[in-house]
Amino acid sequence: MNPSSPPPFVVLNFSLETKGDGQPVQRTTSCGTFAGIEDAFATARQKAGNELLWRQAQPEAAAVELLDTEWGYDLRQQFLVVSRYWVHDRTPSVLMS
Repeated sequence: MNPSSPPPFVVLNFSLETKGDGQPVQRTTSCGTFAGIEDAFATARQKAGNELLWRQAQPEAAAVELLDTEWGYDLRQQFLVVSRYWVHDRTPSVLMS
């Protein structure tokens, strides 16, 4: 990795929120950049676990489950993904022929 280039892994959180008029809207936030994939996945897991606990503590909480995926962690509520912590590799792929 080039010392002047940013770390290659980023953790992004995609979540559904409800606007004032009741319409769902997707929000995307960065949860940090990491030099190693292990640190990126550990952060994604920690943030997903914290959100799971927060959602379960809400008075109107419906059943929420945390699922491991190939690219990170999903929080699902009644079969709807309400939040996703996704580990993204920003290093460009090289196709070999």
